[in-house]
Amino acid sequence: MKIGVRAHDFGRYSSLADQAATLKKAGFDCVQYAPAKAIVGIEHFDGITPEVLHEIKTVFTKHDVEITVLGCYIEPSLADDQERLDNVRIFMDNLSHAKFLGVPIVGTETTGLSIYATPAERESAYTRLKDSVLRMAEKAEAENVLIGIEPVAEHTLNTPAITKRLLDEVGSDKLRVIFDPVNLVLPHTIQEQDYIFTQMLELLGDKIAVMHIKDTVIENDTKAWRKISEGVINYKLIFDWLKQNKPTMRLLREDAKMDSYHEDIASMKKLFI
Repeated sequence: MKIGVRAHDFGRYSSLADQAATLKKAGFDCVQYAPAKAIVGIEHFDGITPEVLHEIKTVFTKHDVEITVLGCYIEPSLADDQERLDNVRIFMDNLSHAKFLGVPIVGTETTGLSIYATPAERESAYTRLKDSVLRMAEKAEAENVLIGIEPVAEHTLNTPAITKRLLDEVGSDKLRVIFDPVNLVLPHTIQEQDYIFTQMLELLGDKIAVMHIKDTVIENDTKAWRKISEGVINYKLIFDWLKQNKPTMRLLREDAKMDSYHEDIASMKKLFI
């Protein structure tokens, strides 16, 4: 097991050396890295130049901080085909960036979709998503880089079952899953979390490439942030599975706070004992 964090939770840096050194000193062995969110002066994917990529690779290797996931959150289910395909192009560019960096996986979510969407609306969004992922998978296979697709309860890809359908229908060995337990539950489904998580592990356990770890409670019918193990997420169920099935999994803390990230690291290590 390696414990990591989203690099941009520590803010944007103009000095990548300072950034990598700070993350390592904080106790993180790996990161999810989104240059457009983590580097001062880069506001968009088009700002990721070969020079920037070379500096990222050099600096993070020197400081022994593994870039586990290249963050590239696009909108692969948009109804406007031109906008959707522009997003797919961005993701394909990031697959090439990941190959250069030696990063194994590029991660994305799948576009917000109302939980009140009709079955027809949901199926239409799924069809657009599948078309996008088929295009992305062709590029991933050429670059020998994995796609990490993250199901989110409020998005097009919203359940373990629909995620399994997508992986089966795309049929690429480069398609994997990023599992974020908090993102798979809604305020009104939190009591069903054990069923949802068990279904995720049973249907897709062999396809889970990395996990996002955060915690939550329900306040005023909304998910509210908490430190790891101070919320209501049943991480014992998940960590018991990890210890048995994927003990080398990379665990990436999301929404790390500067005054408590060290407590989160300790809680995650305790869960793994």
